[in-house]
Amino acid sequence: MTNDYSHELTFAKRLALDANKISDKYYKTDLDFKTKADTSPVSIADEEINQLVIDGVRHSFPNDGVLGEEKFWHKNSDRLWVCDPIDGTIGFSMGESVFMFSIALVVEGKPVLALTRELANGRMFWAIKGKGAFLDNKPISVSTRPIDKAWLAFPSNLKQLYKYQTFYEGLARISYQTNVIHGAVFKGMLVAEGLIDGAAVPAGGHPWDHAAVKLIVEEAGGMVTNGKGLEQRYDQELSGVIVSNGRIHQDILKVVGNS
Repeated sequence: MTNDYSHELTFAKRLALDANKISDKYYKTDLDFKTKADTSPVSIADEEINQLVIDGVRHSFPNDGVLGEEKFWHKNSDRLWVCDPIDGTIGFSMGESVFMFSIALVVEGKPVLALTRELANGRMFWAIKGKGAFLDNKPISVSTRPIDKAWLAFPSNLKQLYKYQTFYEGLARISYQTNVIHGAVFKGMLVAEGLIDGAAVPAGGHPWDHAAVKLIVEEAGGMVTNGKGLEQRYDQELSGVIVSNGRIHQDILKVVGNS
């Protein structure tokens, strides 16, 4: 195992390719879905990919753990592979192309390696701590737009929009454009690539939705904090997630404070 995480990156890329084979098998088919306690859907594809990750980590990094959205394994390890098998399951079920595989190696709560893959078209984002962010093999960077010219992505879950209505109305007033988009990881990669400028959930959040986003966006030059602008651990539940190009971060946080 090397200190630059190149071995772990090769492993993550291989997992992503294998995850893609599973998602291809079920994409645009008549899938059966289960409903979890939080009313979110889970498909057999989610479960198979989650198990793929656990099996891979057990074989290649037996001292590590897995914190997956659907299933855990040795989740109290200091080194955790935090994984969302399919982020954007609703989009996946509707035949949209915005669903993604997401995995991050989190060491003592901090992401040090991250990889996401657009499962419908194969584009792969990745980053290693301190070495920049990449789309396939091309370096990427966030935008530099200010808040009055900013494009922001809102959650696709209407219950969340209603719950934090004052916050999202505040963002809509100060930004240039807002759009409702499926998938926390997909939104994060749009920020990392500089296509949009921010996305935010003022409270709550799961580590598997945001661990990879945290590292890739920040290695692309952006910022990711909790709802109060503070750092947080990505091996436990989160207290809000603000993702931005950095330039508009304080503008978003100000709206959180006024909501």
